[in-house]
Amino acid sequence: MKRGIPLKQGMPFATIAAALMVLSLVTPVVQARTCSGNGDVIGSYGFTGSRSGFFLVGATAPGTTVGIGAGPLIPVAVTPPGSTVPTTVSGSNTPIGNLATGLSSRNSFAFTGRLFADGSGNIYAAQTAGSLVANTLAGKYTVSSDCAITMTIGDPFVSTTASTPPVLITGPAVTLSVVNSVTLEGVVINTGNAQEIDLVSTGATAGAVVTLSRTAQSSSCTNASVTGTYGISGQGLFSTAAGTGLATGTGTTGGTTATPTLTGAFTPGVSSPVGTPFNVLGRAVADGSGNFVTDSLSTTSAVKRAITGTYVVNADCTGTARLIDSAGVGRNVAFVLVNEAPGCLAGNAASKQDSLDFVFTDPGVIGSGTAKQQ
Repeated sequence: MKRGIPLKQGMPFATIAAALMVLSLVTPVVQARTCSGNGDVIGSYGFTGSRSGFFLVGATAPGTTVGIGAGPLIPVAVTPPGSTVPTTVSGSNTPIGNLATGLSSRNSFAFTGRLFADGSGNIYAAQTAGSLVANTLAGKYTVSSDCAITMTIGDPFVSTTASTPPVLITGPAVTLSVVNSVTLEGVVINTGNAQEIDLVSTGATAGAVVTLSRTAQSSSCTNASVTGTYGISGQGLFSTAAGTGLATGTGTTGGTTATPTLTGAFTPGVSSPVGTPFNVLGRAVADGSGNFVTDSLSTTSAVKRAITGTYVVNADCTGTARLIDSAGVGRNVAFVLVNEAPGCLAGNAASKQDSLDFVFTDPGVIGSGTAKQQ
């Protein structure tokens, strides 16, 4: 005779079923997000890629009580032992070319631009900054069911006599033909309408990070797309040749070494032979016509962090700007206008959360930051 679950005499089956149902409700269940495939990554993405340094010059070991490291974060000065990474990596002077060159080298870098994902595993780029014609194959990607993503990108615009002509929009089976090809691995955020993809470089050139964020619009950004109040934060390093950022006469290069007499949004750290680290923290009001203006609240604030300046937005939602603080320190940046709203709310105009992801572009200045709409 087979033995089953012993039942007390008179205990109805419905009572046992109800007890089991209650038990299932109180048992914790972990439901992980899943992705359906490459189709989850489609549309226009702004990219911000960077690599910081790896060593602190003169820094003491963690946990010691002997002073504080005096040097800023800088990249390795020589090729690491056993590395086959070339000392110099060259590519085209295009947004995707600059990114691929930075990722392929071992140097510090910070670049921004725009890419287009077709939902079938192909990445396309434009040759000219600000152009809407992103029809040149520049990479491939694969999205797994656990929302992990692998991506290979490179520079399709290097012009040499032996180079293969760029591949325009074609089928998914076309072989990627690029220079400075690199492999990235990452995760897709906000599945179903991937608003953000966080990636890291792998292999001998590890240490770089790339963030892809959906652009605020696909093809119709203007200066009017940047309007309202923005909180700005960022960090970087400037060399002695780059100067403190104070304008020299009527110029805007900031090449002077003079120290600002006032405290503004740009705050320098301790200088060293390599350079001076700095951060920026401030508030800017965009008028929708290409100007960051001063409002009454910032002029009366006890914290003098107002930022003024100018900006230009391209149709593809990339752009450039000059940020000037109340002490007269100014820096030039390149940015991409992205929408940071959660994926489920991305299409809702009322839930739109614009942000400017930017990098510093002055010679001798490296760093990045973000300006988030308040």
